[in-house]
Amino acid sequence: MKKIKCHIKITSSIFLILLGAFSSKVLGHDIAKEGSIVLDPESKFFSLVKQHPELIIDHRNKEQFEVYGPVGTIKWLKTLGAKILPIDNNEEEKGWGSGNYPTPKEIEEKLKIIVAKNSNIMTLTSLGQSALGRDLWVVKVSDNPSQDEIEPEVKYIANMHGNEIVGREIMVLFLEDLGKRYKTGEKNIVSLINETEIFIMPSMNPDGAANKRRGNDGWKDLNRNFPDFTTRDNQNDSTGRELETVAVMNWQEQQNFALSANFHGGTKVVNYPWDTSRDKAPLTDLVVSFSKEYADHVPGFFDSTEFEGGIVNGNTWYEVNGGMQDWSYYFYNDLQLTIELSHSKWPNYKNIAGYYNDNKDSLVQFLSRVHQGQGLKFTGTRNPSSIAITRILKSGYKDLGSFDVRHREFYKVLPIGQYQFKISYLDGTSETKDIQIKYNKAQYKANYLSL
Repeated sequence: MKKIKCHIKITSSIFLILLGAFSSKVLGHDIAKEGSIVLDPESKFFSLVKQHPELIIDHRNKEQFEVYGPVGTIKWLKTLGAKILPIDNNEEEKGWGSGNYPTPKEIEEKLKIIVAKNSNIMTLTSLGQSALGRDLWVVKVSDNPSQDEIEPEVKYIANMHGNEIVGREIMVLFLEDLGKRYKTGEKNIVSLINETEIFIMPSMNPDGAANKRRGNDGWKDLNRNFPDFTTRDNQNDSTGRELETVAVMNWQEQQNFALSANFHGGTKVVNYPWDTSRDKAPLTDLVVSFSKEYADHVPGFFDSTEFEGGIVNGNTWYEVNGGMQDWSYYFYNDLQLTIELSHSKWPNYKNIAGYYNDNKDSLVQFLSRVHQGQGLKFTGTRNPSSIAITRILKSGYKDLGSFDVRHREFYKVLPIGQYQFKISYLDGTSETKDIQIKYNKAQYKANYLSL
């Protein structure tokens, strides 16, 4: 035991020396300037790497895991005796998709064309700009897209890791497909769009995509750049964060998202919270059911030999601090999943249509699950402060917690069943509403009570 401690101490010292240019104040857990695959079939190096919060661990399996960090990371791994491979070791990735992928500017032009063709149900908005001045585009899909209607809100975000490109391309194809299916009058698509406010952000990291790198222009890993309720960085404050992160944080604050997913690449699995904690997240059974429902219709997910049923709890897989999924769930009650779409992060472009066809039914189905919930809209003179939710079971009552009300509007996705909502107002008064949560796959409805 003493030898192990000594070894860790020595390797830690070597690591800090190799990182020379970085002081302890500069080192964070979100710098991804160097990356490597570490072959580790005996889990010999994983525990050593975990000792360093300044390093990023990704895509761990029985044979290997990825490591990202500042300059000096690869040299340090070699001092440990680790056998390493380049991140783009996949045969498809070595050719970077044969160079056929659109540039961020071409993606922008595609989005403008799609929205112009479907202006009755789509609008295009920039949340802000990246460090290199690229717009962070979001498409809203709804029957009255220019209005803020009293409807449940759901969002998709892709390409927050710039070198994980499949999600960006799938989101563009999904938007095209939604427009076509709405025009042809496909009933479930028309119902979904008419009764929901859907927001799609194809690329959160256009600078990273342009440079085929994980991080943004400043080499920061955006999925380690959000507030984390389990660390010292546990305040929901955007100060000092990357421009792309700040844009998403401001956007979330302005909206009332109740259900979300973000899309990555490197394997095929639906990852559910928590990522940052071993504790069970609220409504874990519901989150698992949504995860399984997504995975059950996607080849490579439901028949996965790596992940049972194509789903995994994030923290059981590997710990992520500063991730977007846990941040939105913890601070905003926005149930979010992380979906890994492809084993290759940058596959041959000709395979993109296949990835979309595999996922398109699950993409629609997951969006529709936002209608398995209940909303409240406060139109009176009293100002609401919080809502305590109790589930009514045959065995008794189960307290699900108390939730803040923002923008005089509230919406919560819940398991099917009977509930009591106790609404507390700032004037000290309260009232209770009996609520029944249903879900109809064929016909969606914006379930709101006006108070």
